[in-house]
Amino acid sequence: MSGVKWSVVLPAFNEEATIERAVVETARVLQETGSSFEIIVVDDGSIQPMRIDNPLVQLIRHEQNQGKGAAVRTGVLAAKGECICFLDCDLSTHPDEIKKVIPFLQTHDLIIGSRVMKESRITKPQPWSRVLAGKIFNFFVRSYLSLPFHDTQCGFKVFRSSLKPMFGQLQSRGWVFDVELIVCAQQKGFRIQEIPVEWKHGSMSRVQWSDGWNMFQELRRIKKNATILS
Repeated sequence: MSGVKWSVVLPAFNEEATIERAVVETARVLQETGSSFEIIVVDDGSIQPMRIDNPLVQLIRHEQNQGKGAAVRTGVLAAKGECICFLDCDLSTHPDEIKKVIPFLQTHDLIIGSRVMKESRITKPQPWSRVLAGKIFNFFVRSYLSLPFHDTQCGFKVFRSSLKPMFGQLQSRGWVFDVELIVCAQQKGFRIQEIPVEWKHGSMSRVQWSDGWNMFQELRRIKKNATILS
């Protein structure tokens, strides 16, 4: 046993302007929980390699950009904590939300943040075009993959370390990574809970309409694999 209670993974790509605040705020929240912790920053091939002078941070670098999903996977596989969280460096979901999750970890294995539940709070909304794209994507994912969850793409997920081996099997490198994670966890019988979070539009929101075809192809692969394994 490592003795580490919390591991927080921060996937980063050209986030020099936001990474310091993300680390400081995450460390503050984890210190307030009174538990041991580690923070893992995965620099996913940034143009200017990151430098973080903080003893609380483990910095892992991809020499080339591989995608957010790949960065999350690298961080999770390196994590030592009993509870693991990943969130975006722009703090679109603030690490304060970790405190809200703690009671759910008594009864569930994977907690997914949601921006669309009745109790969710959006402090800075996305442009209307992105809102529309998100609604279309979420509706399609729910119907195509028969998922009961309303927001698979919120960049805030918390889970028990028992899910960690599953990450080595995930193939998605980009934005569909979250969907594959949820589908695989559901298939393996892990208990999943969707909870409302406070969220604001930030710099990590880089998905474009032009990414749609590649994302659809990824969803087809996920569904095919799910069918084979069922």
